[in-house]
Amino acid sequence: MERLPELLGTADIHLLPQRPEAADLVLPSKLTGMLASGRPVVAMASEGTGLAYEVDGCGLVVAPDAEAMTTAILRLAEDPDLRRTLGAAGRLRAETRWRKSAIIDGFEEACFAYGPKAL
Repeated sequence: MERLPELLGTADIHLLPQRPEAADLVLPSKLTGMLASGRPVVAMASEGTGLAYEVDGCGLVVAPDAEAMTTAILRLAEDPDLRRTLGAAGRLRAETRWRKSAIIDGFEEACFAYGPKAL
């Protein structure tokens, strides 16, 4: 497990196939590591789902079918600038939204904003 970030960093593109009915149940745990790796993600998700929201701007969100996934992979494979841009955005998103201290800070801010009644 301690070498997983190193392994994820060796990828050029991360693929996140997802069944359409699962895209809004929970975010896949592997997504955080993918974003933190600084590499773009191609995720199968319908518009308006939580998964599409998280990947937007950090990768390509495609319809849940093989042809759409293939098209997105080829697009990223042919465009290193886009890969770098999306990967950097993913790294920033992981740091600002998914780093443990950022989550705790957000929770504390919410607690102070709503007072003791919020708990």
